[in-house]
Amino acid sequence: MQRLDQLDEQLGALLATDTEVDSEQLQQLLQQREVLLQELMAHPERLDKLQWQAAVERTSLLLEKIRQHRDRSAGQLKRLQHGQRSMQIYNKFR
Repeated sequence: MQRLDQLDEQLGALLATDTEVDSEQLQQLLQQREVLLQELMAHPERLDKLQWQAAVERTSLLLEKIRQHRDRSAGQLKRLQHGQRSMQIYNKFR
């Protein structure tokens, strides 16, 4: 569970910024977390119920942060595409 806590801290730090997230690093950390969770679930007798509940809550928080970054990135892409279309129209009439 300690390794899971560390991964969650790294993910939280990565997602805590308002800047663009390194998608490769995010993907690697999420894959490591998935593997670790599978290993932990393979031996449920070793899991402390309170620690597991805390991990589930952290999962929800991480998912929400990922959604927020996705939505922010989608908004930025939409603005960029709109700007590019505006420039294309402007250049037609120049």
